[in-house]
Amino acid sequence: MKQKGLMWAPTSVWEGEVEVKLIISVASGKGGTGKTTIACNLALAVGYCQFLDYDVEAPNSSFFLKPQIKNIQKVSIKHPYFLTDTGADFRKCAEFCHYNAVAVVGKEVIFFPELCHGCGGCLLVGPPGAVREKEVAVGVIKKGAAKPNIDYYMGDLNPGSMRTVSVQAALDSYISDQGLVIMDCPPGTSCSMVFAVKDCDYCILVTEPTPYGLNDLVLSIDVLKDLKKPFGVIINRDGIGDEEVEKYCNEKSIKILEKIPDDTEIARHYSRGETIIDYDPAYTSKFVNILKEIEKEIMT
Repeated sequence: MKQKGLMWAPTSVWEGEVEVKLIISVASGKGGTGKTTIACNLALAVGYCQFLDYDVEAPNSSFFLKPQIKNIQKVSIKHPYFLTDTGADFRKCAEFCHYNAVAVVGKEVIFFPELCHGCGGCLLVGPPGAVREKEVAVGVIKKGAAKPNIDYYMGDLNPGSMRTVSVQAALDSYISDQGLVIMDCPPGTSCSMVFAVKDCDYCILVTEPTPYGLNDLVLSIDVLKDLKKPFGVIINRDGIGDEEVEKYCNEKSIKILEKIPDDTEIARHYSRGETIIDYDPAYTSKFVNILKEIEKEIMT
């Protein structure tokens, strides 16, 4: 079956008019490497895509994409509350909870909301009629559009909440079933990063040429290998440190998709909420070529 152009272009379809979806996650082993910068520039270079900010604890893609937010959806989970005046025995709730969110001391029930995962187990195993549930807001999903033609979604966790994955799961329901999808992932290698890359077709790892950058890059690569996800590396701020990252990638036959130089002017534009493309429009073709390289690797 012959392909017509880029599989994620809005006018490009497989023969038989079956449109194709391509999900690209942009991740990093540590914060501050330029992950969001790369994700936003990829989206702007293409001009048409769906962009999802999965870094819900510190979302900042809106600073660069400047979307017009049209709708805000509350994300909530259910917490139990206990009718202790009924004289019921709630010890089974405490025994059931693997996260130790419930403790029973004598006739007193102590509930730790920050540990509760909203599984509904207390209602299931607790004394009938003595356990109820209430909705507790943990964050929001902001939906909008950014120029030129970017469908924008951002998760935003409520301050103090620990339900990162709950907000990310709400974002999951909006993933398009066609076209190019770009995900800005949380940094690190914790469960929130794993959740964000679990459904991607390809992951771009953004790193910096420093010992810390190399250490955290290796950890991220190990995660992606365990998940059997194809990946490539972008070295940001190239020139600030040593050549160990590039040496490691070459030794391990890891594709280096691009090297972004350590440039004061790029940093100045960044501080104003502007992109690399704003600084130098020639980068548009470089970011498009990265996507073409990824498409080529996936399709071979």
